[in-house]
Amino acid sequence: MVRTQKEQKTVNYYDQQARQWASEHGGQEERSYWEKQMFQFKELLPNGKIIEIGSGAGKDAKALIAMGYEYTGTDASIGLIEVAQAKNPNTVFMNQAVEDLNFPAGIFDGFWTAATLLHIPKDQIDNVLQKIKSICKKDAIGFISLKEGQGEQEDINTGRWFAYYSAEEFIGVLERNDFEVVDFEIREETRAGQPNWLAFFVKQQ
Repeated sequence: MVRTQKEQKTVNYYDQQARQWASEHGGQEERSYWEKQMFQFKELLPNGKIIEIGSGAGKDAKALIAMGYEYTGTDASIGLIEVAQAKNPNTVFMNQAVEDLNFPAGIFDGFWTAATLLHIPKDQIDNVLQKIKSICKKDAIGFISLKEGQGEQEDINTGRWFAYYSAEEFIGVLERNDFEVVDFEIREETRAGQPNWLAFFVKQQ
């Protein structure tokens, strides 16, 4: 799939700033920012084959692998893939954007995508969710986190594209794409001036 200019500028940022971004966003830390949510994910999906969409610096990958999942990681940024691979040398990471996921139909039991779908333009979100749905089994469990807010815009400092949602808006997006919301929470952002997180546990219908 040909990337839009919005998407390409976002990927370019992560390619160019991968190591710096990882160091500034806890890439060197051992514990995932989403550790509590991972335990809930484990309760919903005790084991199985999972895909992480947007593996970033590979910190969540390390935690998910330690939980016993058969893990595959993907990211649109080759720079971040290199960082993740260095942190997890024996793990499979593939340089694929969510729009281009190239796996057999129904191969995964679950998916994990933290702070990734927030970079997808709103007019593409349905296509992206359908792509995820196509590679996961019926009743697959998923975790999605995004930023709370309204509208979408380019970050003037980095060129990255951000789409913001209210809880009600994104629940509607999920439901029209045949994902059942199993649980949901708003996680308060600790950094001053930053929007809160929306975190969803979903089940593919």
